[in-house]
Amino acid sequence: MADFAHDMDAQRRLRAIEKRMADGGGAPPHNDGMEERVKALEEAVKNLPTKADFAELRADVKTGISDLRAEMHKTNIDIHKWMIGTVIGLFLGFGGLFLAMSNALKQSSPAPAPAIAQPATPSPIIINVPSSAPAVASSPATKE
Repeated sequence: MADFAHDMDAQRRLRAIEKRMADGGGAPPHNDGMEERVKALEEAVKNLPTKADFAELRADVKTGISDLRAEMHKTNIDIHKWMIGTVIGLFLGFGGLFLAMSNALKQSSPAPAPAIAQPATPSPIIINVPSSAPAVASSPATKE
């Protein structure tokens, strides 16, 4: 029954649309402003760029890209020069720091005390010991 009611409603709406169309009532309600939109689209299509316009654009882009490449190459060379200079500066700086620290360590070590002049080889100490003990003579005065 629901399908029959639905069909009846659809037929009633269709007859109302046909009647408006026959009376010259204009386009169905969903076509409001369609003519204006079509005219606007036709004008937009007339103003679309052509192949010649795109060729000019491509030529402009090619020259712009080649200029950009040349500038980037020059900048790249400048950056490399700065990098090499920086590395050389770092090596020189660290080398100077190394030399300064090594000299500072040498100067801060205690200086040796001035030594008394000693011969290169010390002379030997000689002790004379007699080979035999002398005989003790008895003295006559000591007899009692």
